[in-house]
Amino acid sequence: MDSLKHHIVFFITMIMFMNATMSCAQKTTVVIHNDLGSGLSLGYHCQSGDNDLGYGGLGVGGSWFFRFKPDIFGRTLFFCRFSWGNESHYFDIYKQKRDKEFEKFGCTHCEWKIRKNGPCKLNKINNMFDVCLPWNS
Repeated sequence: MDSLKHHIVFFITMIMFMNATMSCAQKTTVVIHNDLGSGLSLGYHCQSGDNDLGYGGLGVGGSWFFRFKPDIFGRTLFFCRFSWGNESHYFDIYKQKRDKEFEKFGCTHCEWKIRKNGPCKLNKINNMFDVCLPWNS
């Protein structure tokens, strides 16, 4: 009986710890900038497995952002479909394993310039958008 009571107390303590950790987790902001050039507007549709952030559009040089609390287990993923003219590509705009705060190019304020050849992330070391990655498709 004491063993069961000990396990129940331990379980309740773990739940309280997890709730406290999740409620205190720092929010992450993702900022998307239209850097297509050539006077092109950028259409986007961003979502995660749990949250559909909807469709939107950015004029030349326009920006948009969203905020969220990353999963404590490191599974947060937001992906976006970007379109302009006759082109359409998607990209994992926030991938916790790649973007978490303490990684080399990690962030809690993640900024991306969307360019025709792929998105480029703000490098917090030199303050330039030179961490460029290829489209997922």
